[in-house]
Amino acid sequence: MKIQTEQFGELELEDNRLLTFERGIPGFEEETKFVLLPADPSGDSPFFFLQSTEHAAISFFMADPFVFLPDYEVKLDDALTGQLKLEDPSDAIVLVTVTPNKQIGEATANLKAPVVINNQQQLGKQIVLNNPNYQVKHPLFQQAARQV
Repeated sequence: MKIQTEQFGELELEDNRLLTFERGIPGFEEETKFVLLPADPSGDSPFFFLQSTEHAAISFFMADPFVFLPDYEVKLDDALTGQLKLEDPSDAIVLVTVTPNKQIGEATANLKAPVVINNQQQLGKQIVLNNPNYQVKHPLFQQAARQV
């Protein structure tokens, strides 16, 4: 399949890279087909783009939250594991939306509403966590800097 992206231009991707978000993403309910693209083609980065396959302008900057916050927890209830057809927890990929702000060092991450992807079934969903410690605009690099 060929898709257009703002970050990488036109890309030719295998059909098995297609992710389905049955109800879209909040605010983008009409967008149900995405691909996950590494921000760094070498694969050495914790950053990704969740790119719509239909509209080049619709792309979300994502990160692996566990690289920055090793204690981050996402508990999936039975209803969600059923919706995503998750049989093995290791099939789940958890990503958070990142807002880079003016400087990447000031980036924030939405820990309150991660995206969970079943990497085997190619199904995804954005969920809302009921954890008061997780913010919508959590400083991404402050915690990582304190741990060094």
